Amino acid sequence: MTELAFDSRADRAYCPGCGASLELEAESAVMTCQFCGTDSKVVRRLRRLEPELPDGPPPRPPVDPTKDYANWSCEALVWGILNGTDLAEQIKMAVALDSWPHSYCKELPALLPRYVAYMLTAPAELDKAMCGILGKLICGKDLKIRNLVIRVGQKYGFAHPGSKGLLFSLSLGDAGTVKLLLEIAEWANEHGYEDYCHAALMGVQTAIGREKNYRHMCNEILLHRLPYVTGQVRDWILKHTRLEFDVGYRQHRPWVLELIDDMATEQPELIDPLKHCLQKCGSAQTTDDYRARIYGAARMRTRAGKLAALQSMGRPPSDLKPEGVQELVEQLKPMLDDEEFAPPVASTLKNLLWVGEGVPSPLQALWDERGDGLPREFVQGYKLRAGIRD
Repeated sequence: MTELAFDSRADRAYCPGCGASLELEAESAVMTCQFCGTDSKVVRRLRRLEPELPDGPPPRPPVDPTKDYANWSCEALVWGILNGTDLAEQIKMAVALDSWPHSYCKELPALLPRYVAYMLTAPAELDKAMCGILGKLICGKDLKIRNLVIRVGQKYGFAHPGSKGLLFSLSLGDAGTVKLLLEIAEWANEHGYEDYCHAALMGVQTAIGREKNYRHMCNEILLHRLPYVTGQVRDWILKHTRLEFDVGYRQHRPWVLELIDDMATEQPELIDPLKHCLQKCGSAQTTDDYRARIYGAARMRTRAGKLAALQSMGRPPSDLKPEGVQELVEQLKPMLDDEEFAPPVASTLKNLLWVGEGVPSPLQALWDERGDGLPREFVQGYKLRAGIRD
C-alpha cells in the first residue's frame, strides 16, 4: 500500500497512482482512488477549509491528434490545454473552447477546478484566452453552473500572482460576485499585491455596472465595508461611490448619513470624504422624501451627522404645497439658535420662500419675529422674495 503524506500547506491530497485529487474523510485512514483504485494511507489530514467542488480524473491527452480544434470535443480541448507545451497551440485551443455549445458540456463542471488551477500559473495571454469559457458559464442561465464558477473563484481567487482572467470572469457575475471580488481585493491589499488588488477592484466595478436590478445593494455593500478597509480599497470605494451618485442613486443618502453618524466618533477622518459623496445625492424628488430629510436631521445622534444632513438637504420638490411649509419651519426653527447649524438651516428656509405664491405665512411670521437677526443668507432671500429694496 502506498503511504500518502499530506502537506498541510497544500489545498488537497492527490493519488500517487494517477494524480487525481482525493476527498479526505475524517474517519478514514485509508483512501481509495475512485479513478484508478490505488489505496493510499493518509498520514496527516490538516488542510485549509475549501468549497466543495466536483472533481474529475486527471487530464489525459486529447483523443484527436489533428489541430482542427473547431471539431474537438470540450473534454479534448481542456485536456489539450492542460497537457500542452506549445503556448500558441494552447491559446488556439482556449479560443476554440470559448463557445456557447461547449458551455453546455456535461463533463465540463468536473474539470473546472483543475482548469482554473492551471490558469493561476499560465502565461498572461493564455490566462486571458482560457477565461472566455468561464465568462460564458457565469453568464449562462444554469444557476448551478454559475454558482460552481463562484465556488471555484472562492477557492482559487486568493492566490498570487493569481489569475486576472478568473477575476474578469467573476466580474461578469453581476451582483452575485461583488462581495467575493471585494474580499479578494481586500486580501490582495493586505498582502501588498497592488496590481492584483487593482484588477479585483476593476472586477467589482464591472460587476456593478452590469447589474440592472440590485445595483443599490452593491453600493450598500461598499459603504458598509468602507470603515474596515484601508489603502487602495478605501480610496477606490470613495471614488466609486462619488461617481455612482452622479447617475442618481439618491436612495443612498440615508446610508451615507448613517455612516457619517457612526464615523463621527470611530473614524472622524472619513467624514469629509463621505460629505463629498452626499453632494452627488441630489435633491428630494417627492414631498415625503423632503419631509423625511428634515425630520431625519434631528434624529442624527452626533453633531457631525446633523450638520451633514442639514448641508445636504437640497431644494424642495415641485409638489410641495404652501400648507406643508408650516411643519417644516417648526422643525428647523430651533436649530437657528445653534451657530454651527444656523447657516445650512437658513439655506433650507430660503429655498422654502419660493413655495407657492408670495412669502409663505410661516416664513413671514419668522421674519416678523426675528427680522434682520436671522442669518444673512435668509435675510437676502426674504427681501428678494418680498420685493424689499434696501
